[in-house]
Amino acid sequence: MSASRTSEGRPAGVIVRAPNHLGDLVMALPALHAAGEADVMLVRGLLPVAQMAGLTGAVLPLDRGKGGFWRATRTLRANRYARGVLLPPSLSSALLFAAGGVRHRRGAASNHRGPLLHDRVAPDALGRLHRSAAFYLLVVGHVPAARPAPALTVPDEARDRFRAAVGPGDGTTIGLFPGSNASSRRWDADRYASLARRLARGGVRVLVFGGPAEQRLTAQVAGEAGVDLGGRTDLPLLAAGLASCAVLVTNDSGPMHLAAAVGTPTLSLQGPADPVVTRPLGEDHIMLRHPELPCVPCVKNVCPRSGQKGYVLPDGTRECLRLISVDDALEALRAHPATALTS
Repeated sequence: MSASRTSEGRPAGVIVRAPNHLGDLVMALPALHAAGEADVMLVRGLLPVAQMAGLTGAVLPLDRGKGGFWRATRTLRANRYARGVLLPPSLSSALLFAAGGVRHRRGAASNHRGPLLHDRVAPDALGRLHRSAAFYLLVVGHVPAARPAPALTVPDEARDRFRAAVGPGDGTTIGLFPGSNASSRRWDADRYASLARRLARGGVRVLVFGGPAEQRLTAQVAGEAGVDLGGRTDLPLLAAGLASCAVLVTNDSGPMHLAAAVGTPTLSLQGPADPVVTRPLGEDHIMLRHPELPCVPCVKNVCPRSGQKGYVLPDGTRECLRLISVDDALEALRAHPATALTS
């Protein structure tokens, strides 16, 4: 993929600003494919996702910060885009396209950015649509007959690197992803560690995934029972590792959507999320959640409840996740069609 594109000296016609976060970008893939030959601008660190998706247009990397903003502005002006579609709901993304001279701009009229848009999608029209199957597609302006699930192809080179780093393994491999940028979405680390130990005792190879900032967490969860991969995987290597698992046990997170996109079933521990909007798409995905709680889904990144206000537990903080036990997770894994657990 090229960094920018003009076709036979003519300016490129359409540019789509992709979401900034891994999970949102994965959920946006059907919309990006529906945009056809459109170019795509996305955060540089997520470029491997676009490569694994096989997008047909050019991919323009966006760097964070003021310097990245102005470099992107110059690229947009050089390509003289006639039309732009904004998938992120942020004001900054609309400012970027306006400063970059994108002549006709479409996006959700959110965050006070309506005056910067020519084609406004009313937030009420988006409602509680799934981001992948409807929300992003509607913003792009495409209404499909079916709702396609995101799909990624893991490069053979990444699969080879992962096997060289971890080994082929014997029997069932189950992955754990205990991290999340949002504290309200994290199942307790000691429960992940207990799950890892119990799986290992049953002969399962346990792989614990996490980013560089999560190495202390992954080390705690892996202990002596699992393979600690915290901070050891770039995005293609993470995709290869997730693809090697029979199931990924995960918080509501970007890697949950990445696993689903490479064809790995997930067991997701859902707390404040709204699964109507952000559930993983595809086959054999199981969610453990407590929708009977009156505060679920709150969709907050930090639990808004604290102290002695529990509906079930004495301390209501993160009650939606704390009510999910290790036994619940094990029972769901035993019943999962992708595993062969007997104990």
